[in-house]
Amino acid sequence: MFDLHIHTIYSDDGTEKPEKIASFLKKKGFKGMAIVDHHTIEGSLHALRHVDNFIVIPGTEINTPGGHILAMGVLEDIKARLPDEVVEEIHDKGGIAILAHPFRFMKPAVKKIDAVEVINARCFPSQNKKAMKYAMDRKLPQTAGSDSHYIWSLGKAYTRLQAENWQDAIEEILKGRTEVFSDYNFIHPLKCSFYSFLSYARRGFRHVG
Repeated sequence: MFDLHIHTIYSDDGTEKPEKIASFLKKKGFKGMAIVDHHTIEGSLHALRHVDNFIVIPGTEINTPGGHILAMGVLEDIKARLPDEVVEEIHDKGGIAILAHPFRFMKPAVKKIDAVEVINARCFPSQNKKAMKYAMDRKLPQTAGSDSHYIWSLGKAYTRLQAENWQDAIEEILKGRTEVFSDYNFIHPLKCSFYSFLSYARRGFRHVG
């Protein structure tokens, strides 16, 4: 099991250290995670140095006018901000581009993408259903992740794949050899929305990124 969408203290709205997140997920039977802090790779680099016996897929989440994009398998920050330029830069840096929670905020507007996050634990079922249809209509690989910013939300959506390291995981996603699952009810997205608003208020009503 892999939670493929996690934020740490290296995100402005994250609350946990990578080491604590890895320890929590290991106890739940997870084999790995993707750290995708907002607009920074620092959380991933820290985790790769300090987390042992647990697969850490490095990445970052980029907010673009065409939707949020997860850059996975990159070891450098992504500077571009326009959707297609972001995807191109991700590929240039050796990573893959995954469309994150595509129907939470808006209809996505990205021409080329490698995979779609079809289950995001902060989304409502109707939003995830649209994401699933979007991926299936385009025959794109599927991923799932908690989009966790708090310890209590880790692992609420996850992906099954076979991998011995993060490079294997990237390859399995690209080949579409994944299964997606969720472990939450409709109350969970409401709780996440409430905590998200509190975090937004604490930041002085400043958006992340």
